[in-house]
Order: sequence, then C-alpha cells, then structure tokens
Amino acid sequence: MNARINDNSPAITGNVTGVSSSSTPSSSGLINDSPRRSARFSSGSPQVTHRSLNQSSIHRVLSGGVARSPKLSARRSTHAGDSSNAASQIIANDNVTTSDYSNISDLHLPLDQSDDEEMQHDNNQCTTVSTKSSSLVKRSQILSYFDEQINGFKCKICNKVYKATKLSDSNLRKHLSSSCHKIPNVLFKSQTYDNSKPNLTTISSERRKDLNGSIIDAVVQDGLAFDTFRRPGMAKFLSVAIPGYVAPHRKTIRRRIATLYSLHTKKLRDLVPRLGFLSLTSDIWKNSRQVHFIALTAHAFTSNYEHVPIVIGCRRILGQHTSVSIERYIKYELDRIGIKPSQVVSITTDNGSNIKKVAATLKFGAPISCMAHNLNLVVHKGLCLWIQPKAEDFPLDLELSSNEWEDLDRESDSLDDIAECDQCSIEAASDLVSEEEEEEKAERDLAYNDDDDDDDNDVDKEVNTESDAEDDIELEFASLQLNNNNSSSINHFELLKNVFELMKKSRLIIKFMRNHTITNEYIQKYMISRSDGKKTGILILDMIIRWNSSFLLIDRLINHKDVLNSMFAFPNNITGLTEQQIKKLKDLILNQHEWNLLNCLKNVLKPFLQTTTALSGQKYPTMALSFYVFRLLSHFLESTSDDDSITIALKESLLYWFNVQCKAKLPSGQFEIMMVAAFLDPSIYRVISDTDRKAAKKIIFKKLEKSNINHLTSLSSSTTTTTTIRASKLSPLEKLAAVCGHTISSTTVTEKLMTLDEEISSYIKEALSADDFQEFWTSYCTKLPRLSSLVRRINVIPATSVTSEALFSVASFLHRKQRASLSSRTLRYLLVLKNRQVLEKFE
Repeated sequence: MNARINDNSPAITGNVTGVSSSSTPSSSGLINDSPRRSARFSSGSPQVTHRSLNQSSIHRVLSGGVARSPKLSARRSTHAGDSSNAASQIIANDNVTTSDYSNISDLHLPLDQSDDEEMQHDNNQCTTVSTKSSSLVKRSQILSYFDEQINGFKCKICNKVYKATKLSDSNLRKHLSSSCHKIPNVLFKSQTYDNSKPNLTTISSERRKDLNGSIIDAVVQDGLAFDTFRRPGMAKFLSVAIPGYVAPHRKTIRRRIATLYSLHTKKLRDLVPRLGFLSLTSDIWKNSRQVHFIALTAHAFTSNYEHVPIVIGCRRILGQHTSVSIERYIKYELDRIGIKPSQVVSITTDNGSNIKKVAATLKFGAPISCMAHNLNLVVHKGLCLWIQPKAEDFPLDLELSSNEWEDLDRESDSLDDIAECDQCSIEAASDLVSEEEEEEKAERDLAYNDDDDDDDNDVDKEVNTESDAEDDIELEFASLQLNNNNSSSINHFELLKNVFELMKKSRLIIKFMRNHTITNEYIQKYMISRSDGKKTGILILDMIIRWNSSFLLIDRLINHKDVLNSMFAFPNNITGLTEQQIKKLKDLILNQHEWNLLNCLKNVLKPFLQTTTALSGQKYPTMALSFYVFRLLSHFLESTSDDDSITIALKESLLYWFNVQCKAKLPSGQFEIMMVAAFLDPSIYRVISDTDRKAAKKIIFKKLEKSNINHLTSLSSSTTTTTTIRASKLSPLEKLAAVCGHTISSTTVTEKLMTLDEEISSYIKEALSADDFQEFWTSYCTKLPRLSSLVRRINVIPATSVTSEALFSVASFLHRKQRASLSSRTLRYLLVLKNRQVLEKFE
C-alpha cells in the first residue's frame, strides 16, 4: 500500500514487519482489532531528513503482544489478503502528492499505539513516542494463558505452575508481565510502580525491617486500614520523609499480623503458670450487620499487685446463642491458652439468661453479676424512662421483711467455689455471721421504711393528653403537691407514668430542635451569646443500652431551659419557620411542673452517673469499690429528710429496685465477696462502717482459721550468748576481749509464729494510715501472707464487665463500614494484639 504525503518534506520510506501468533497464546487475544485508529501525518509533525529505503525503515515487531524493541510495531496491514501474514510494508516515495492522503486511513496501528504519536527521526534511527496506553486486559484473557490444575495454574508458555485464588488473578498477571513474557496491559494500577526516578537513597535491611515493624504496630494500635501507608498521600509523604522506602503491601501486613498473633498466643501460654489466680469477664456483642461475637477477658495481679486485664479472645458466634455453645467456647479458649480450672476464681457477666446459666454451673469460678448493668436496670425499672409502667406492678411493697432478702448466713459460700490455693486455701465455713449481726443487717434493710406512711388512695393523679398524636403530648402535674416532708404522698404508678410521658416528650423536643437547621442554629447562637463565647454542650438523645445517657439528656435539656422557653413563647421571632413548624413547636411546650419534674429526675440520677464512672475502671480493683458505692447509694436513697414529695417518691421507687437488682438478685455469695474485698482494700477500709468491718472480719476468720500452715514472721530479740570464735576471724578489740575473758554479747533473730488474729490486727493497724492499695500490699505481702493470698483471690475479681464492653467498642471501630470486608479472624487478631504489651508487666 502506498501513501502519499505532500508537505514539502522529504519522503519517508518505512518497512513495518510483524510476527504472527504461533501455537502458544499470542497477543491477538489481548488486542482489539478495531479499525477505528489510523496513522496521521500532519504538517505540524517534526521534519525528518531523507534517508534511503533500508535506512529509513521502521521495524515494528509484535510477538505475544509485546514490543521486543524500542521501535513500536504495527499490528497488521490491510493491503495483504492473507491473514496469516502479519508483516506488511509501507513505502512512501518522494514524489507522492496530497491527493493520496486519504489512503492513509487504511493503516491500522496496534491498540497500544496512539494515532497521535509523534515520529521522531535522527541520523541513526527513527523512534516513536507513545502518549496513550490501552485498557487493562480482562480476567478471561489472562486465564487463556494458563491451564487450571489442582495445585494452581500452569502457564502455557513456560509450563510453570502459579497459585491464584478464585477471586484474584494478580499473581498470574505479575507472571505475564515479568521479563520472561513481557505481556503489556496486564498489571493492575496498584502493581505498577513508577521507576522513572531511581532511588537516591538505599535503605538497609535492618532499617527496612524496623520501619515495617513500626508500620504494623501503628496499624494494630490505631486501627488503621492495611493499605493506609500505600495510599497516594501517605506514599508521597514516605518518599519525602524516607527516600527509597516503600511501605509493605496490605497482604504482607495481614500475614505479619497473623504471625504476631501466633507469637503472642505462645508467649501468653508460656506465661499462664506465672499469672496466679485469674478472674474472667465475658459478654456478647452484635455489630451493625447483625453478626454476633462473644469475648473473653482475664484479670490478674502482677507481682506488685497491679491489676491488669488480658484479652483472651473474641470470636464470631454461629447458630443459636445457647448456654451450651457459650460454655463450650469459654472452655475452648481456656484450654487453648492453657489456663487450668484451679486458676479461675470467678466470671463476671451481665444479666443475659444464657450467659448467667453458664456462670451458674460454677465451672468457671464464682458467678459475679455486673454491677454497672444492675444499676442501669435499677434506673430503667425504678423510673420507667423507656417502658411504660403497668398498673398490676403497683403499689410497691415498701414494707419488706428481712426474710425476703438473702442474708449473709443464708447465702451459699461462693468463696468455696473458688479453686483451692496451695496449702493456704480458704476453708469452708457454715455460719458466716452471728445472730446479732443478722439482726443488725435486718435493721439496716428496713431502716428506710421507718418513716414511710404511704396511702396510695390519697392522691388522684391525672394525665391530660390533648392530642393522640405522638408529637403532640401535653402533660399536667397540677395534682402533684410539692410538700417538704419526709414521706411520699404521691401515687407511684401515676408519677412514673408521667415520667415516662415526659421523657417521651423530651425526646420529641430534642429531635425537633436538632432536625431543623433553623432551630438548631438559633439555639447555638443563643447559647454562645449567653456563655461569653464559651462552647456549650448541644442537645443530645439517650439510648436504652447506654449507661447514664438519660441523665445527660435531662442535664442538657435543663441547661437549655431559657432558650427553649423563649422559642416556645415567641416562635414567630425565629425567622424561617413555617406555620406547621410553629404549631408543632407550641404543642411541645414544657410547663413549670414538667421542668420541676426534670430537675427532680436529674437530682436522683446524678449519683448513679458518678457510681458508674467509678466502677468503669479497668486498671484498678473495683470489687472493693462496688461495696462502698453500694452503701453510698443505699444511704442516698434512704435519706429523704430534705427532699420534696416528688423526689421522695422517686427515691422510694429506685430504692425498691435497687434492693431487688443489687442485692436480692445477686448471685449467691457476691455480696459477701464485695464486703471482704472492701475490708482488704486499705483505701476502702478506712471509709466503711464499723459494722461492716466486724462482719467482714468475721467472714475472714471463718475462712482462714482452719488453715494448718504456720506462717513465720521475723521478730528481733536480743540474747546474750558466750561464743567461741576462731581467733583468725576476730578483730583486734575482740581478741583483746577474748584474752581478758570478757563475754561477747550478740543479737540474734528468732522466728516467732504470728496467729491469724495477730495478722488481721496488724493489717488493721497499718491500713488506717494507708491510702493506696497497690503500694500497701506490695510492702506487706510478706508480713501478711494469709491476707495477701486472700487479696490475690478476692480483689482481683472485677465488679463489672467493662473490659468486655470496651473491647466491643474497639471492635465496632475496627469493623466500620470502610472495612466491611474485614474477616472475623483478622478482627480477632487485631483485638487481641492491640493490648499485647500488657504481658510485659508480668515478666
């Protein structure tokens, strides 16, 4: 085929040679034979000098779809009738005219060569500069180069076998693009690197290893995506900060994390025999995709009595969440780590029926009910914040006898369920408290009833609902008499029904204010103007499962009382509100009685906020603290001398459910464990009552008095003895004394038996001046061996399952929607490894 060019430039004569496909896979499968592209020569192209036919030839070679030389090759020529001959020759003569220019459109270039390429020519050779590239080769075309086998994919060209998954062919693409085949357009963008700029800095292998380890630590510690350090922005930063360094691939990070998990498990397994007594916590969590997970954590004391939580595992639950499945999981995790049943002293759980049934088997130590969950139930049931009260549940039986509660002497000895410890084990005891202490306890249980003289028929409580619509709730509290007396004159059912409706209305108010930009901005500007530019909290909603969230809702609502009343009274002052929005805003007005009730709710809920905060610690013992806050809340709910009638009624309802959830429904023996732990914690011992001290001391005596071990304590005593000492070891003065017949006096140290009573008395004496649990027992663990052994068994028990709850918060962040493909196994690796450094505290 001849092509004529008339641009007053010398003619170019070129030979384009191509190689057809052989029996092996060729590039024809990778190239689209579209005739849409053609060669164009414009007058704007660079001038080329005249050369002979052979010298000006442009050799283009196509073999397997890859140009084997810098000279780009043409795919085929249309002038040849034989399709098997891929070679064609294009000759341009000096005397061609522009009238033949249209014939050039019959020239077809390879798909990887643009029709906008510039032809550059010098005295020695003619080269082609490509400005465009073809699209990525499809998976089906990649697989055509391979034969699928059991152990992988066998290359048809080199007969080598490569592994590849059903969903990924990146390994096969990498092979085809290697130097042995050089097939173009097969690599993904993530597999292509810009090698145009050579690395100016060489990273040593040790330095690269340290950097890779730091990146993996950052991924685990901060919950980063595995490809974070390969993303464009971070990659550019690393190239500037550490020239020549390339972060590890996400698959490499995944493999390294699996290796770290295996090493951590082995390290923990080797460390278990030195951990001593362990207390477990377990809980079940459901993520946003309705997938359930179960977690298991352990708590132990270090040699210096530091309380350390350890994540044992977190696995996905398949099938029904029966107690049998949960028990099998816990046993599997303990066996996997090598934790012996004799090491486990307790397991702390929430109030789920399935997991409570597992704890009740006593296979994992004494069952402990999470006090934080119990307090949350007290608030919800005692105040009816979420569930409407039922008339059949009232009136509340405030005249309770001691027989309706579990006294200490009627509780089974949960300490006996704890595994035996060496020869200093705690012995079983039958009668834990004397009859006198039983009477004192019964009096304390009934103390709050002395001043109660309720007559549920004295008050006729009315609830006025002006509209049946959910958004139009209007409450009337005119019948509530705010009297300053010591007894409640309010019907509990009517009061709690009003609390339920008020909370429902409060949530509607907050939703309305937050969901409209006009009202939301109005409130923010108003609050800023009244707070001298300081930031104030916005209105928030509560959640039934989030502890203290209702208190925060009420607190924020009261803080916004002025601006809300202004909006209720003058809605027309808010520019942009529609008539419908103004009408709805008027329906949500809070009257003074409602504001008073909100203040009463805030006052009775505030101690529960402080209590939950104190019990939510993970790095300090909480069992002793749980007993102290139990006494404080009991005192708060029983003290009604300075309260109005509404507050008294609310406290009565809370006190009723507090005794139910935090006392009557506690597992057998938990209250006893709480009391002993409080006695053995110096910081708590100083603040509990003498009655509680005596009761705890009685329990400890009953537990330890049968111990047959004689603990020795070094006591100094001076004795005068006459000794005969070899003269070679005497000092000059001693030699003189010996010659003169003088008796040598020496002080020797003898071992004196310390009785249990002396040990407890010594503890009481020292505890009164101590204020730190860890420092005290680190100093006196040798002097008080029996009690220190008991401390390691009792005070190590957590009062709440906060550790598991915190673990689920981390899991929720790791399994966020941006990382939806994260497998449950990798999630477990990350959760366990996040706090793996805590094992260093036991070394």
